[in-house]
Amino acid sequence: MRHKHRVAVLFSCFALACCCCVELSGQPQKNAQRESSQSKAGLHATLKAEHGWYGDNRLETLTFRLMNDSDETLDSATSSWVLVIDDKQAPDPGGQLWMGGKPTGGYDIVRPGTTYQFGKGLSLRQYFPEARDYKVYWKAAGFRSNVVVVRGQAAR
Repeated sequence: MRHKHRVAVLFSCFALACCCCVELSGQPQKNAQRESSQSKAGLHATLKAEHGWYGDNRLETLTFRLMNDSDETLDSATSSWVLVIDDKQAPDPGGQLWMGGKPTGGYDIVRPGTTYQFGKGLSLRQYFPEARDYKVYWKAAGFRSNVVVVRGQAAR
């Protein structure tokens, strides 16, 4: 089963790389090289945002997913994990953003083919206080997630 998953992930990456190459065929070579380096095997992160946390509408749920699609065990460098809101590091008093339940051994070591997922409920008042859209992403030494948009609390 694990082998089939790796094959599917590699096939998807190959298909994505082919699409990028076709789309970038008219672009300078520098852009094509940058795009192809992003589809390399390794650590990949995604971020998803949804309003509410188990019925509490004062919170925004952020779902973090980290995947290792390489054939090597990789260090996710949890000490470098940062949540970025509007191009600024989010406040993290006492390291609370990354506290909570973890797999045995924590998130540092990510074995080949492994995907970790966890969620956090963030206070709209503390992290997203104004009635506007906030751009949010998650990054570390070895990865950067997609950008999600969170609607500030006063707009709800």
